[in-house]
Amino acid sequence: MDEIGDAPDPWVARRVLLLALTPLWLLMLHLRWQHRLLEKGGFDPTAQWLERLSQMNPAWLVPVGFVFLAGAYWAARLRWPVPRPRAAPLDKAALAYLAVYLGAYLWMSFWAWTSPLGQQFLYSFWMLAWLRPWRAQLGWKFSKGWLRWVWAGYCLCLGGAVAYAGLVHPPPSSNPAVQLLLHAGLAERVLWMIQICLLTPLVEESWYRSLLSGPAPGRLCFSACLFGFVHADPAGLPQLIWLGLVFARVRWGAGLPAAVLTHALWNLTVFVYLLGA
Repeated sequence: MDEIGDAPDPWVARRVLLLALTPLWLLMLHLRWQHRLLEKGGFDPTAQWLERLSQMNPAWLVPVGFVFLAGAYWAARLRWPVPRPRAAPLDKAALAYLAVYLGAYLWMSFWAWTSPLGQQFLYSFWMLAWLRPWRAQLGWKFSKGWLRWVWAGYCLCLGGAVAYAGLVHPPPSSNPAVQLLLHAGLAERVLWMIQICLLTPLVEESWYRSLLSGPAPGRLCFSACLFGFVHADPAGLPQLIWLGLVFARVRWGAGLPAAVLTHALWNLTVFVYLLGA
C-alpha cells in the first residue's frame, strides 16, 4: 500500500541545499572583498583617467546630460508587456546559481597558473555551459519595441555613471581587469574586448537578469544588489547596482537579447573610454 506522505518534498530539499550552500558562497564573497580591499594600497592606473575626468571642461556634461534625460524620458514612457513574462522559480534558480558559481570557484582554483584573461574565458564558458537546462526559461527572443528599450537603457547607464563620477568622485576601481587591460598589447586587448563586450554580457544577463531576476520590484532589487556585491568592487558598488536595475528593466521589457545588447554597448563604451583615456 502506497504511503502518500513518504515521498520526499523537492521544495523542502531545495531549501535545505540553499541553506547549506549560502554560507559557503558568503564566505567566498567575503574573501573576495577582503582581497580587493587589501589591494587598494597599491598603485592603480585608473587614477589616470579619473584625474583626466576631473580636469575636463564641464561643458561636455551638457550633451551627456541630454542623453541621460532622453533615456529617462523613453524609460518613463515604455511599459512592460501585459501579461508580464514569467520568471523562473527563485529557489531553483538560486540553488543552480550557488552550485555553479561555487563549482567555478573551486574548479578554477586548480587553474591558478592560468593568466587572468584565460581564467575569465574559462569562467564564462563554464557559466554558459550550465545554462542549457534553463534554455526554456531564458526568454531568448526580442520583444516589440526592443530598440527603444536598448536606447533608453544605454542612456540611463551613461547618465548614471557620469552623475556618479561627477557628484561622488569615487576612488579608482579595484577591478584587476582594468589594470591588465591598460597594460595589454594589441592582440590581448582584442581578446579582452571579446570577453568584456560579448561573453560577459551573455553570462551576466542570463544568470542575474533572466534567472535570478523577475518583473517583481523585490526580485529586481535582489538581483541588482547581488550583481553589485559579487563584483567585489567597493568603488563601483553603487554604479553596479544601478546598472543591474537598468539591465533588469530592459530584460523584462524587451527580452534577454535586448538586455545583452544594452550591456554589451555599455561595456564597449567603458572599454573604449579606458583605452582612450
